[in-house]
Amino acid sequence: MRIFERMDTLAVKVLDKRALAILNELESLGVIAMRPSGGRKLSDIVASIRAQVKRPMTQQEVMEEVGAHRRSKRRHAKAKKDQDRR
Repeated sequence: MRIFERMDTLAVKVLDKRALAILNELESLGVIAMRPSGGRKLSDIVASIRAQVKRPMTQQEVMEEVGAHRRSKRRHAKAKKDQDRR
């Protein structure tokens, strides 16, 4: 039995079911190990973001953020509209 000094981890997008069959055969031979990519759920991502927050935003801070975003969108919309006229 040959011991490898280095093992690589690859992400593979299987485009054909024959390729998946080959990968399954290699796994059954013990040549490779496969595991499904357990993509994170949105609820897990939101929970991790909420855990990082030191203090929640106040209603006033939220309204200021929304107002700034709206002003920014209007400013960019005007700039885009002016360019279309040229």
